[in-house]
Amino acid sequence: MISVIIPIQNLTDQFNQNLEFLKKELEAHFGNFEIIIVHNNSIFFNTSNDSNLIRENSHIIRINSHIQGKGQALKLGFEHSSGNKIVFLDGDFELHYSDIKNFVALLDLYEVDIVIGSKRHPYSQVNYPAVRRILSFAYQVFIRIFLNLKGVRDSQVGLKLFRREVLEKSMPRLLCKTYAFDLELLTVASHLGYHKILEAPIKLKYGGGFKQEGLKELIHLLKIAWPLLVDTLAIIYRLRILKYYDCITKNTENTKTQKTA
Repeated sequence: MISVIIPIQNLTDQFNQNLEFLKKELEAHFGNFEIIIVHNNSIFFNTSNDSNLIRENSHIIRINSHIQGKGQALKLGFEHSSGNKIVFLDGDFELHYSDIKNFVALLDLYEVDIVIGSKRHPYSQVNYPAVRRILSFAYQVFIRIFLNLKGVRDSQVGLKLFRREVLEKSMPRLLCKTYAFDLELLTVASHLGYHKILEAPIKLKYGGGFKQEGLKELIHLLKIAWPLLVDTLAIIYRLRILKYYDCITKNTENTKTQKTA
C-alpha cells in the first residue's frame, strides 16, 4: 500500500482535474494505493463541493479539519493512512505526480529511508523566479551549517516519500505547524538514526508566474521568509541547546519500559 497525503485549502475545478490525473497515474503503477486529502479550511467544509471522483472512489479519503497549517494537516493525514510508504504532495500540483513512481523506485533500489525532491538535483527541471532561487540557496546554506543534514541540499520541496516507520518515530516529536515543518521532520528523522536520505530530481513549474518578479516578489517572499527563519532558529535551539528531541526519545523509551513491566 502506498498512501499519498495532500493538504489543501480550497477544492477547485483545477484541483479535481489534477486529482483525477493523479488517480490514473497511481492506478497505472501501483496495485494498492490511497489518496488522503486533508481539507483544512473550515469555510469550505460542505461535502456538496466534492467532485464525483471524491464521492464515488474508495481509493480517495477526504478529511475535514479545523486545524491550520501544513504540518498539522500532514500529521492528521498520516494518522488516517495505512500505507507502508507515505508520500507528501502539495495540493497546488506544481510538482508533477509522475515523479512519485520514480521516488518509489529509488527508495527500493537504494534501500534508503526517505526520498525528497530537490530543485538542486542536476537532473531537475525547474522554472521559478531568480529572487526565489537566491533566497532558497541562502536558506539551504544556513541550515546545512547549523543542522548538518547530510545529503540534504533542499528541504522545502513539497514532494517527499517516507517509509512508514520513519514517520511513526518522528511525527510525535514535531512542534512546527507551518513553514518549517519539512525541515523539522527531516532533522528529527536524521537525529533518530534515519540518515539515509536521498535527493531526487523533480519537475517544477512555478504557478505564480513571473509578474511579481523584482521588488514585489521580494517583499512577498520576505513576509514568508521571516516566520520560516523564526521556526528554523527554534529547531536549532531545541536540537542544539535544549536537547529536546533527546528528552522526548528518553521519555518515550521509559514509558514503553514501564508498560512492559
